[in-house]
Amino acid sequence: MIRTRGLLALVGLIVTSFVALVPSHVDAVHGDLQLIAQNFNIAADGSLTATIALPARLLGADLSGAVLAVSVEQRVDNREDLLPITQRQLARADDTVAISPLCCPGPQPGQYTFSIPLEIAEVLPTSLNISRTGLYPVNIALQRDGRIMSTVLTFINRLPTEGEGSPADDPMAVGLAIGTHSAVRLDDKGTTSVDIGSTVAEMTSLADTLDAIAANKVSATVRVAPAVLASLQVLNPALFARLITALQADQVVVEPQWPIEPSAAASAGQGALYTSWLRAGQDRLAGLGLGPAVTTTSTILVDQPIGETGAVLRRNLLTSLMVMTPTVYDTLDGSIKQFSDYRGELVPANLPNNTTLDIAVVDRIISSLLAKPLDTPELTRIYVVANLLALRQGIEISGDNPRHRSVVLAMPDLGVPDPKVMGPLTALIAETPGLSSSTLDDIAFRTDRLLIDGDEHPVTLPSIPGDAVAKRVFKVATLNDEINGVASMLPAADERPQDWHDLAALLPTSALDDSDAQSIIATVQDDLAKVRDAVQIPVAFTINLAGRRSTVRVRFVNTSDVPLNIRVQLTSPSGKLVFDNDPDPILLPPGVPTEVAVPVDARSNGTSGVSLDVFTPNNVQLGDTVPLKFRVKALGVGNVLTIALFGLVVLWWLAHMRSSRRKRRQLRAATLPDS
Repeated sequence: MIRTRGLLALVGLIVTSFVALVPSHVDAVHGDLQLIAQNFNIAADGSLTATIALPARLLGADLSGAVLAVSVEQRVDNREDLLPITQRQLARADDTVAISPLCCPGPQPGQYTFSIPLEIAEVLPTSLNISRTGLYPVNIALQRDGRIMSTVLTFINRLPTEGEGSPADDPMAVGLAIGTHSAVRLDDKGTTSVDIGSTVAEMTSLADTLDAIAANKVSATVRVAPAVLASLQVLNPALFARLITALQADQVVVEPQWPIEPSAAASAGQGALYTSWLRAGQDRLAGLGLGPAVTTTSTILVDQPIGETGAVLRRNLLTSLMVMTPTVYDTLDGSIKQFSDYRGELVPANLPNNTTLDIAVVDRIISSLLAKPLDTPELTRIYVVANLLALRQGIEISGDNPRHRSVVLAMPDLGVPDPKVMGPLTALIAETPGLSSSTLDDIAFRTDRLLIDGDEHPVTLPSIPGDAVAKRVFKVATLNDEINGVASMLPAADERPQDWHDLAALLPTSALDDSDAQSIIATVQDDLAKVRDAVQIPVAFTINLAGRRSTVRVRFVNTSDVPLNIRVQLTSPSGKLVFDNDPDPILLPPGVPTEVAVPVDARSNGTSGVSLDVFTPNNVQLGDTVPLKFRVKALGVGNVLTIALFGLVVLWWLAHMRSSRRKRRQLRAATLPDS
């Protein structure tokens, strides 16, 4: 029941009538009274002190007949009642004190500061009666002639007396997550770049926010890409140094050296690549001044869908908690959606290897307040802490232990919250009994899992394909084979192969769009082709061999400016020629013709086709096979024997002819008459 009170003794003014305290109606425009300052945690024998400011439309208005009606309403026993209370659907005033605003000028024109004592036992005309400890709505209304001119709804936390117990004995954990969105981009030369304007703005805001919360001994868990920090070190050394200093008091989530989504990597069979990049990212953070005492791999911030394979990969890397935005969580099969805000528990996600990974869902009600603050930072911080205390109070009333519950505060997209909001907010959290600032790693350890009617209600993560990563990885393997072939030609001290490998290794990252990835491939392949093409291979020609054993000399020219190694191979498909090819690489000095000598054995005379192939030292072919012709005109043992036999036959025939002629002459002579 609303009861008319006398004026506050300290101000000595007269209260208006009971009727004046009861509004005839409340218009939406009336909720524009601004709360500039207020004490929130008030001892049972303390006073509510607040400073309010008139809206612009009432500045200069005659307030001589107006009153400020300050009403305390019924205690909030659970968080579910907060929304109807703030929408004025559960306005249940227990006690009201009215004062004239003219008695209480504030620090600025149009502002008014008042102080009203609390009372737990007696009903006094100048105090607000609050008999029990807990969270209470307080409505402050500027009224005149029974009509509300402007109003604001706030809350107070009446602290317990010595006999009522202390909520500080079982505090509920409150964690703060900040996931920056500045991203690094890579071009086709592998050069990193960031959007200077947006990156510097976000990193400045992050440093401001971290400084604001550090003043209240509150820490945050922060995600910032290692490559972005490295770029900031070059772009703005002063801001980089300030940020590194601020982060020493917080937790920094380890991210891969180059952006790559864990689910896509795992689905593509690239868990080892992701792990390697994650460790490289941790090393890079350490090199930038964020060592193991600051960084953590136990928690990941999820503002984009994560698949079951990615969650398994992260769990295998000892991640124990996923902090997830409501937008991502609400899409999961099994999600209890907005009801998660009334639980303060972790939600398990089922994984395909018969394990689970816990999810802490960012509080959507508070995230909305951080994204769209109320009229003043004071009112915003009070509403945030009121939500926290209402949740804790409901947990305690239900018989559960608030020490095993928690809430994660973050922007809806895990971005950087306004330091002007976070400074006052964390100060109020730090001074409110029953709440304790905690790291997300601690929240993972101490918070119970969601149980409904005694059963866990896990969610199912989606299946995210890794086709895009798999295609990129295949291109890496193909390109590395080409690089290795050319590298075997070059001197050991040549640095180009490592540069090519480094470029190829970047292909799987999402920091490269498809066009730049293709440009990297084309750039490396062009460089490799220049080295290969520096070896001038002879065109087709014919060789005449005069003997069974001979030496063939093939001329090569290296047009590059460094020595190159090749292997030369001559083969005879018909088998009529046998070449003694040197298996060791042959060094071609730069700019000097080099003749490569290859011994050959001819097994028969005639013309034979021969193949000339040139390889890198690791057996990658350079250019096409060159077809050669070999003509063999040699005298072997068989030829000599044949000629000798033929000669003997000729000699025998000549001797035989001579002998026959002699015999014929002798016969003719014998038959002639004597003279």
